[in-house]
Amino acid sequence: VWVGTRSMSKATYPGLLDQVVAGGQPAGLSFLENVEKECLEEASLPPEVIAQIQPAGVVSYRYTTRKGLSTKSIAVFDLEFPEGMSPICGDGEVEEFNLMTIEHALESIRTKLPLWKPNAALVMVDFALRHGFISSEEPGYEELQTLLRRS
Repeated sequence: VWVGTRSMSKATYPGLLDQVVAGGQPAGLSFLENVEKECLEEASLPPEVIAQIQPAGVVSYRYTTRKGLSTKSIAVFDLEFPEGMSPICGDGEVEEFNLMTIEHALESIRTKLPLWKPNAALVMVDFALRHGFISSEEPGYEELQTLLRRS
């Protein structure tokens, strides 16, 4: 899987590991239109690759803020890159992209979680669950499935 490293100039989570493409949801755009826009801006993906994006569901999470409990939902999309293709940093929001095995990404989340933007770690775990990289025999499997989809 490709993993982005956030730019050190980002106001939030600078230098942490993140998805290849991510962004806030602006008014007036559908989730698909927004992810297509972000793919072009952040990773310089060509239109014929962007056209292959597949909706993959929603990941939900909660966290505590000074104002109380906040609930967020992230629209998730999968995209398999053509062989030999690499994302290219486009808008300066990503410092670099690195290709790693899903097993390495999961081990990094298990042992070096502070290196990950928190919601990016959740999306990576969701990907691993949906694609069978986390076995149903793994302790906590059912709880992960439930918690990632709770609204």
